[in-house]
Parts: sequence; structure tokens; C-alpha cells
Amino acid sequence: MGRRVFITGVGRGLGRAIAAGLMAQGDDVWGSTRSGECDLGPAGSVALDLRDEASIAAGIADLAGRVASIDLLINCAGADARAFGQPKGDSGPFDFDAATFNALLNVNVTGPMVVTREAMPLLRAGADPMIVNVSSQLGSMQVAARKGRDSAYCVSKAALNMLSVKTAAALRGEGIGVVMLHPGWVQTDMGGPAAPMSIDESVDAIIETLGSLTIADSGRFVRWDGHDHPW
Repeated sequence: MGRRVFITGVGRGLGRAIAAGLMAQGDDVWGSTRSGECDLGPAGSVALDLRDEASIAAGIADLAGRVASIDLLINCAGADARAFGQPKGDSGPFDFDAATFNALLNVNVTGPMVVTREAMPLLRAGADPMIVNVSSQLGSMQVAARKGRDSAYCVSKAALNMLSVKTAAALRGEGIGVVMLHPGWVQTDMGGPAAPMSIDESVDAIIETLGSLTIADSGRFVRWDGHDHPW
């Protein structure tokens, strides 16, 4: 019997590809999009907007009406500065107004926190429950210390990593694991066509990594292939 999985951001890109890969190996996958429209087969999708706490609560309540537990939560939905009218590319820490900066933090940090909080009853009822927060190499202090590199996005992913570490510490005693995952620089809408890795290459490795994670891995920051990523 496969796992019960919930993935945010399955409308396109990495989230949709991970969902397809997990379903192909027999997992039951539910997902979210802002509109709730996405064909995920018999499990289906719910409407959930990471920018809106009430929308998140309603989306998880909808999910809880369909399934009694989840074994794997993947917080995959996110955004970069382009979602808020900023061009992609190198940007300094002062190249954003406060509203744009806070909006990015809301989607990439606060949103996943609220999703996880609301999903806790389902996770506590799951088998060997695991939370995977999709981060980025740009959340690494070593990588992001270089000039430019989309500063607001870097800050948001570093904050997501800290949130993940704190959540891992808080939930370890309950046997619920939390892992941060850098999927690679991938040819998606966000990664762009210049990225060196195809989405299939990334997802094939991610699916294998997801299958190997245990509570012993909780608190780790890993790459798509399961190897540790530098902090």
C-alpha cells in the first residue's frame, strides 16, 4: 500500500512532476493549487492560497474531509520576486520595497508554516510521517554570500530553512521528521531554460530520496540526490 501524500503547488512545474512521479509508484497523492483546479486522478486537489491564512485553513479542512491521515507533506509551492513585479536576476537587499519583500516572505515562509500547522492532525495520524520543505541552494549562507543572486528570495529560503530546523526540533519527540530539500537548478518556469538539469532528472532523483527518508534524517538540508547540502 502506498503512502498518502499532500503536495502544495501541483498546478505546474516541480510540484506537478513530483506528484506524477509519486502516483506512478503507487502513492495516493492530493495536491493544492490556488484555484483548486488540477487533475490528480482519484485523489484530487484542493484550493489553497499561501498568501491567505484563512484560505490555507479552508484548504486543509477540505483535505481532512477526504482523507483521515497523511504520511508525507511536501511544501513545494513558492515564488520568486517576479511574482511581485520584479525582474529575475541579481538584486541587492535594498532593491525591493517593504511590501514586495514581505509578500515574498509570506509565500515562502509563513505560508508553509501555516500549511504545516493546519496539517498536524493529519500528520499525527499518519505512518512514519515526514514533512519535506522544498528550499533552494540560495537559502545556503555559503552560496548566497556571493554578490547579487536575488537577495529577497535568498532571505526567504534561508528563513524557511530556519523554520524547518525549529520545526524538526519541536516534532522529533512525536516521531515526525522534517527535511529541507534543494531540488537542483531545474528547467522550470522559475529556474528558466538555462538551468543545467531537466525536470525529469531532478524528479527521478527526488522520488528516490523521498523513499529513503526516515526520522533519523530530520533536520537535514539535502540535495535532490539525498546528499547533504552545505548550510
